Amino acid sequence: METGKIAEMSAMNFSHRYLTSATIQKRLLWLLLTIVIILTIIKTSIPLLENFLVVKKELPHAEALVVMAGSMTERLPVAARLFQDGVAPRILLTNDGNLGAWSAEKNRNLYSIEWAESDLTNMQVPDQAIVKLTYSASGSIYDALNSRKEILEKGIQSIIIVTSDYHTRRSLWTFERILRDHPVAIGTYPVTSALSKSSDFEKFPELCREMIKYLYYTSSYQFIE
Repeated sequence: METGKIAEMSAMNFSHRYLTSATIQKRLLWLLLTIVIILTIIKTSIPLLENFLVVKKELPHAEALVVMAGSMTERLPVAARLFQDGVAPRILLTNDGNLGAWSAEKNRNLYSIEWAESDLTNMQVPDQAIVKLTYSASGSIYDALNSRKEILEKGIQSIIIVTSDYHTRRSLWTFERILRDHPVAIGTYPVTSALSKSSDFEKFPELCREMIKYLYYTSSYQFIE
């Protein structure tokens, strides 16, 4: 009797171990399949997002370059080069209101737009060609609205938006929206960003974030005046 019970318990333990091993293998296979699916989605989505978000709308010449605030180390050298190449005679600097680093020369912290102006002059752009726009709030929509004020006051009829590559779609849509009732030609110059050279795992969430911002803008500011 006892021998039979021992044999039965041994068989049950063996069966339990087998089922546990089979379950683990099944879960590992599902995990591997999930990882493969996620990697495939990321790999296929990145070029689609890039192709949509990056817009180069060429204008051979314009009356002004509009440099969007942020990532100035990427955008300012391009704006200076376009100015030197005679693409536009003036540069409008949008203002994000951010306070930047300390200036020993001025004996105070300079705002980002002041540092941008200083950097442009160091790149051989004359002071009279640089226009610092006012600040109202932080965000591309406010940069565009403050740009519109300067554009209409000065009678500017053509602009080229200088901004990071993945930011061009949203910037172009915003400017076209707020200038829809005015005869202003709008071009874009996508500046190669550090993000474009990063790994897929760094790039994918940022592209998704920018896509969400674009969708938010197109729904929230559709009827902005």
